Amino acid sequence: MWLIINALEFHLSFYKHLITKTAVNKHLLLFFLALGLSTVYGFDPYISHGVLFERYLGYILFFCLGSYLVKNTRNVTILIGAIIFAGILIGVGGIWGHLQLGTADRFHLVQGRMHSSFGRVISFARFLVLYIPLSSSILFFSRNKILRIGAFISLIVLFPCLIFNAARAGLAAVMVVILMVSFLKNKKVFLLSLIFFCTLLLFPVFGIKERALTTFNPLTWGERVPLWEIAIKIFKDYPIFGAGLGISEKLLPEYWQPSSLFAVFRMWDIHNTYLELLAEAGIVGLGTFLWIFARFFKNAFKTVKNMVGEQQALALGLIGAVSAALIFALSASNITAGVQETAVFWFLFGIAVSLNSGKEQIKTV
Repeated sequence: MWLIINALEFHLSFYKHLITKTAVNKHLLLFFLALGLSTVYGFDPYISHGVLFERYLGYILFFCLGSYLVKNTRNVTILIGAIIFAGILIGVGGIWGHLQLGTADRFHLVQGRMHSSFGRVISFARFLVLYIPLSSSILFFSRNKILRIGAFISLIVLFPCLIFNAARAGLAAVMVVILMVSFLKNKKVFLLSLIFFCTLLLFPVFGIKERALTTFNPLTWGERVPLWEIAIKIFKDYPIFGAGLGISEKLLPEYWQPSSLFAVFRMWDIHNTYLELLAEAGIVGLGTFLWIFARFFKNAFKTVKNMVGEQQALALGLIGAVSAALIFALSASNITAGVQETAVFWFLFGIAVSLNSGKEQIKTV
């Protein structure tokens, strides 16, 4: 489809427009090359080869698709509207499923976290950290009435899902990003957001306060601590290019200790994007990965100051979504593992990079 659209629009010169020029294209290429080296020099090149082309290449294609679709502000508005609508559907599905449960089951679900929408199990928190910051910025700063109504409905259904999902890292990421963006843009919105979150944390309902108080207690982090310890051990054995993509789950049994046995048999990833990359792609892979986002934020904060009106509101929403996902990545492999939610992240990241490019081709319509 991508090729057909380009061929119809640009005819024989379609190949020149397949990949949009962005500020991070070179950084993405270096990251992919680093992953290639990890594949070649890793523990099992056969497994890593499959992960490289089936997972990471797909993420980069979603990034390219997102950046390609940014032609003007109107295009971005339509894309953001569609994403907000998708968030509403996920939220409604989550609440609908929650209301179908009995009182006892509902209490258990709140304690154990909501994980399904319309009966289908999904990684709820990974979607929420993208949709909620995006919708919040649109609601507070956009001038488009339709988008604002959609964002309001989205927040009405997604915030209960965030509470019932009970993901501490997800709640923390959402809070930090909304407060950060509102502080930079509008102090009144910042104050209202601060009051809302303080009330949410202090009000004794659904166990939010109790769960929040355990955030910095390693004893409540479950399997994550032994998994992180294993990731560091793997990195020490494969420091430069890593053990190879997708190798963590294969090497877990070889590095397990009695205290981490439960994690080895239950978990299939490191539950930390950065440590997982460090173990699988080494210092080279993690370094090039971080360079992508360092370049993005440097460029974004420079250009967003010069934006006005709707374009700035959209840019802030996208920056917020990317920021929340990166914060959440401290406790989940949400950027380099997974299918649906990870594809959404890279698609949004592509839109964000292209919109914040500061180039003249991003026209206001």
